[in-house]
Amino acid sequence: MKIGEALAAKRGERGLSIDQVAASTRISAEYLKALEADDFERFAAPVYAKGYLRTYARYLGLDGDDLVRQMPAGGHRPSLALGLGKTERRPRVVLTTPAIAAAGLVLLAGAFSGYAWRQVVTDQRATASLATPSAVATVPATAVASPAIQARPIVVGVRVTDVVWINVVVDGAAQYGDSGRTLAAGSIIYFTGVDLKITSGKASATFITIDGRNLGAMGVGVATREFSSQTSP
Repeated sequence: MKIGEALAAKRGERGLSIDQVAASTRISAEYLKALEADDFERFAAPVYAKGYLRTYARYLGLDGDDLVRQMPAGGHRPSLALGLGKTERRPRVVLTTPAIAAAGLVLLAGAFSGYAWRQVVTDQRATASLATPSAVATVPATAVASPAIQARPIVVGVRVTDVVWINVVVDGAAQYGDSGRTLAAGSIIYFTGVDLKITSGKASATFITIDGRNLGAMGVGVATREFSSQTSP
């Protein structure tokens, strides 16, 4: 069975529509359809196709890493669908003899000015050196900004072993409004986002996975936990 057929079959088995999957995984319906059609050239680069495939597969309960290994290893051409539109053609600059002559005069004037400036600076440094021979110029160190850490989306799975009320907020958006949702025993649901906040009315019967890694039960009683790519193990 091809990758796309496996995804479509599992989605149909779970009774989900493309729009429902798109809302839960934050992957556009266009990309989901491309994955189910094995149209990996729809994506700008293989790394995007692999990332979306792994997220979609895990959401459906499939082995995302196994499906990624089944992807064709051939070359990949950039997707035309992601273009930014027609490129504006700029008029070419035509150089004429008077323009070349004027440009030469400008360059000559600039070179002379630079030479004169270097002479002035050299004379000033020599004068300062004679006045204070023991003075040492100190060059302040330039602080190097640390590169910003880019947050990545994670897939959080919620499995309950009893009837449990939960409330979930993904990237600031409440998934079930203010009233939350009651899950039947044995239910498994998935959420994809950068920052997730989950509240369970029966934490001991609520088990969490992050990107396929089992974190165990949320705790005891009523518990609220937050998950992100920085806090997840």
